[in-house]
Amino acid sequence: MDSWPRRRSLVVSTLGVALLLTACATALPELGPADVPRLQSAVAEAPDDFDLQTQLGIALYRSDRFEEARDVLTAVVESGEAGGAAYLFLGLANESLEDWTAARQAYSAYLDAGRWDPLKEQIRDRLLLIARNELRAQARQALAQESELTTQPPTPRTVAVFPFRLVSDDESLEPLQVALADMMITDLSISNAVTVLERTQIQSLLDEMALSEAGYTEAATGARAGRLLRAEHVVQGALTTLGDETLRFDADVLNTERASSAGRISDEDRLEALFDMEKEVVFRVLEVLGAELTPAERQAINENRAENLLAFLAYGQGLQALDRGDYQAAQQFFDQAVQLDPGFGAAGQARFEAEGLGDAAGQSPDDLANNATGETGGVTGVPGTDRYNTDLLRQTAGDVNPSPSGDLLDQGTTGDGARKQTDERDPQQEAGNGEGPTSTRSRLPIRIRRPGGGSSGSGGVPARPGGGR
Repeated sequence: MDSWPRRRSLVVSTLGVALLLTACATALPELGPADVPRLQSAVAEAPDDFDLQTQLGIALYRSDRFEEARDVLTAVVESGEAGGAAYLFLGLANESLEDWTAARQAYSAYLDAGRWDPLKEQIRDRLLLIARNELRAQARQALAQESELTTQPPTPRTVAVFPFRLVSDDESLEPLQVALADMMITDLSISNAVTVLERTQIQSLLDEMALSEAGYTEAATGARAGRLLRAEHVVQGALTTLGDETLRFDADVLNTERASSAGRISDEDRLEALFDMEKEVVFRVLEVLGAELTPAERQAINENRAENLLAFLAYGQGLQALDRGDYQAAQQFFDQAVQLDPGFGAAGQARFEAEGLGDAAGQSPDDLANNATGETGGVTGVPGTDRYNTDLLRQTAGDVNPSPSGDLLDQGTTGDGARKQTDERDPQQEAGNGEGPTSTRSRLPIRIRRPGGGSSGSGGVPARPGGGR
């Protein structure tokens, strides 16, 4: 019989090897096409091992077998046993398939399930880009289903504000078309009595319809676009310069179902009084819509303005650059707006958004996958290694102290015991931003909400105050 010192030395050595194997298994494994057959066999032998299924999904994604990867990873997510890696690669697979809604949902869930902060920051930026792609896809779908949508009633108390047509020889004022519409969207959103559609959602549809500026003011075109957006009312109109210093602001509140005006509003003042004029138009639009403002809402609307007209024009140029997908130029225009008017909060928020969009546009899904080496949630290494390590650790613990302590090891492994304790983290994994191999996560729906209660219900990240970009 072995002496205790010798046996203890052997046990400690074995325990050290097992712990080393477990530690090495926390890195996201290198998986590719060559691993698919082996992983498929392993999953067939252990169909309830969601760790193996996650690895198979990753290998399929890296083999450009996106539909198969999506199906495998969707099953993992629906099991309730998905870790960060499953949500991440499900998002990547759906993005590669241009299923923007499913990609947004998976990426949004990754922000909750994932454990690697640098990658989370990249995903937050990517959600901005995904939301824009989703809106464009929805616009194309709406046009394809136009005959069906036009027979459906609009969503009650919803409003869409179109860009305003500029009638002027002064081309420097052109950015007012989108900047004023954006400010009006924010102002109308402050009232809880109406739901205002996002500017980006509206612009996506107008782009797909290939409307000219003249179309922005035509009642028939406005009613058609409004019905496609399911908006009850559309605000459209024109900005006309009268001489060098005077501007006339004409707005029409169009009832989309009847294709007729619910009320026309006109105001005229010096160009320097642009924001006072815009506020007056907003208040009168709300009157036409039957919305009563509280004193606090009225004050909030009055306070939403720029102090510098040149800053506001630069802001409008930034919005136009965003619509073109030129995110670098958008950043520059928003920077200029902030420099001219440091208190112009909408410009600062838009600059932040443009930077995130630029970073996301510069990365492909494969780039994100290659950056995912620090994300370990739900993946523990080479197939079979985690189970071997579990058995070895349990046996070793029993040799050191024959007691029920071996059962405690189940709480940190991929066996059934692990699923009994999903909220506790290993301190080493927390310190290294890793994630335990099995964590039960829930999928969280995310809706875009504007200040004051407006919501488009289609984007993946919260809209920032001060504008409907």
